[in-house]
Amino acid sequence: MKVLFPKLKENGTAGFMLFAGSLTLLFGIMFAEFTYPGYSVSLNYISDLGAHAEVPAAFFNITIVIFGLAAIYAGFLLRSSLDRAIGTLTIIAGAGAIIVGVMNEHTIIEIHYTGAFMAFFFGALAVLLSAKRVFKAPMSYLFWVLGSMSLLFLVVFGINMALTEKNYLGLGVGGAERLVAYPIIFWALALGAYLVAVAMMERAERMA
Repeated sequence: MKVLFPKLKENGTAGFMLFAGSLTLLFGIMFAEFTYPGYSVSLNYISDLGAHAEVPAAFFNITIVIFGLAAIYAGFLLRSSLDRAIGTLTIIAGAGAIIVGVMNEHTIIEIHYTGAFMAFFFGALAVLLSAKRVFKAPMSYLFWVLGSMSLLFLVVFGINMALTEKNYLGLGVGGAERLVAYPIIFWALALGAYLVAVAMMERAERMA
């Protein structure tokens, strides 16, 4: 596969895409939260940012689509350069993120929920698998915790969606959803930075 940035090999390029895409999404979420009138990180869904107030919605939807595209591109590179399964999970999670950005809450809600599930579930699996196959202790322990936390709160989130009286462990719907999403975003940042650093060190060693 042709590498987008010729100074980095596939691993480094995948890392850059993950790091840049997740950082873009974090800024998109924060900007949308700051400019959304009356938004509550506890009481509102994350996806509310992409469906109601015009300016925050545009910013959120664009950045989550950018993140999804970056994740898909990185996933294809990771399939051949790092781990086939991690790459595949990253591709599926990225596709889910794009669906969330394109099909917001004002469109077909079932498709929106499907995209969110893809991003959350397969993203959390990628975190857990990387803890086993990429990182060593003590970093692997951190990603076991992050991946497990994401899956746990996905279950909590799903159970509460089916209940009449919702609790979300006292965190609110937005708080519980962020404990699903943020571990995956932080993982993408960390894995991306790690892969870029390794690629740059390898390049420096070759030039020495």
